[in-house]
Amino acid sequence: MQNDNIRQIIVGHGNTFHDPAIAICEGNTIFAEGIERHTQCKRAIENTRLWYSWRAINRALSDIGILPLKNAEITNISTWDYDKLKYIAGLIWGEENKSNFPGLDSPTKFPTFSMLLHSLSQEPIFLTQLDWILRSRPVHVGALPHVTCPDFFSDEDKISSKSETLEHHIAHAANAVYTSPFEECCVMVIDGYGEETHTSFYLFQNNKFNLIHKQMEGYFSLGNLYFSLTELCGFKPWDGEEWKVMGLAAFGEFRPDIYKFFRDRIIIDGISFKINLTVKDVMTELSPMVGGFRHPNDMDVMRSADLAHNFQKSFEDTIIDLARNFGKLGISKKLAYSGGCALNSSANGKILENTDFENLHVPSAPADDGNALGAVLYKKYLTMGEKREPKVMTPYLGSSISIQELEKILNFNSIDFWKVSDEDKLCKETAKLLSSQKIIGWVQGRAEFGPRALGNRSIIADPRSSDMKDRINNLIKFREFYRPLAPSILHEFGNEYFENYQESPYMERTLLFKPDVRNKVPAVVHKDGTGRLQTVKKEWNPLYYNLIFCFYEKTKIPLILNTSFNVMGKPIIHSVEDAITLFYTTGMDYLIIGNYILSKR
Repeated sequence: MQNDNIRQIIVGHGNTFHDPAIAICEGNTIFAEGIERHTQCKRAIENTRLWYSWRAINRALSDIGILPLKNAEITNISTWDYDKLKYIAGLIWGEENKSNFPGLDSPTKFPTFSMLLHSLSQEPIFLTQLDWILRSRPVHVGALPHVTCPDFFSDEDKISSKSETLEHHIAHAANAVYTSPFEECCVMVIDGYGEETHTSFYLFQNNKFNLIHKQMEGYFSLGNLYFSLTELCGFKPWDGEEWKVMGLAAFGEFRPDIYKFFRDRIIIDGISFKINLTVKDVMTELSPMVGGFRHPNDMDVMRSADLAHNFQKSFEDTIIDLARNFGKLGISKKLAYSGGCALNSSANGKILENTDFENLHVPSAPADDGNALGAVLYKKYLTMGEKREPKVMTPYLGSSISIQELEKILNFNSIDFWKVSDEDKLCKETAKLLSSQKIIGWVQGRAEFGPRALGNRSIIADPRSSDMKDRINNLIKFREFYRPLAPSILHEFGNEYFENYQESPYMERTLLFKPDVRNKVPAVVHKDGTGRLQTVKKEWNPLYYNLIFCFYEKTKIPLILNTSFNVMGKPIIHSVEDAITLFYTTGMDYLIIGNYILSKR
């Protein structure tokens, strides 16, 4: 008989060697955060042994009030099946496959192999510190001399743990579905690779994932193809610079020869496809078309603009073809879409108008970090059978900024600041600063889960200024001129500003601005007339909604400029110290944390 006094805690480990994350759930309390926020190392690649540091787990547990642990049964779920990974590695490493890529003396030169081998090499680390400490026995502080958190356990605490594994693509699918407002839907997962697949399609119905189709053909997936093109454009895919390809694409011209090069080599058959591309094709055919590939040290980035434009278009058309063919099966009008390729907001924004689907949901963290949350939600709603209310899940699942720590720093009297008495006054004062062209760091509540700031860890500004994008890119983000900035718009004004408006709660799709409003908000209109919008509703984020509404009352513009609170190459800020450091080392005018407004002398 189960003891009702035993606390059930689920820990999901997004344990890919890039973009690792943890998610923790007890009852209706959920925490999810990328490890990069704790390490402040972009994508948490370079110091893997810190991924599941005690500090990160302790912070997560304490931040949501689960500590101290007592009478807890912890289920650790990793999102890789390593036996399958080893099996697939053996197949891919076979001699018969090397002939497909003449000139390669080692398959590790291709991203599929290097990613796979890195993942396998990290397997021992995925027996996390938490799992090792708690594994199948009572524990107490005296047995753990390296633990520096004496409040975590007491001698009387009885804590046990068990480990489970969830397939990589099922974790992606669960993240897409259980964060959506859908009771039933089609599910599309497209990424670099899983244990044995890179693309999969499901029907989610009656709380079950019914596999429709999955595939892993040869070396290339759409995710790995985008990875490779990022490098050919002169960017660094290991640093996550696929964003730069997508941003640069708007500055290129359509070239039928380059576009045809890719489209002819991506053979689509229903919801299956094959990529017939070799190194020889790239070097002998593509390279002459683009005048040679740009080296990372070559500062003339426009050399890669046509390559980026035409590959991005072929990628979008491939995603649309797969989604269209999936929709033609007629099994649902709703689509939940996840996997690393679902980060391509430009493609996402074209799915509904080009397919039979009527609703699209992309989670706030569709890439591998989101699998930590997917594992937790799968366990909670499918395995344990808890009742679920289908709705758009809040993305604000991360750490809170400590106001106590902020007040300690402010007590040194070396920073100019003032405190606003209530949230209404805070929003009105902030709107006034924005309307006077001030650039503001805005830090409120719990952090967003995923790569995009959604009004809690944001840099915000007035979108009406034609030079605001350049000011932010040059003086704050320290990044390239072609990188766009996003609009956060009040939902009720969406149809007024965007063609074929769609709700975009997580800033996950790009839509076309209507021509007659583009000159009103030039700072958030990209070169091709699009914007990667965030829909803001009062029930989703009351404070952020109130801020934008105050700005609207003052300016008659129902949106503000929003970009993530970081500089290029760094993760979004995690602590008070991170926020203040960026404030004083960049061109921001004000920093607002909670009800405190910090200014520069």
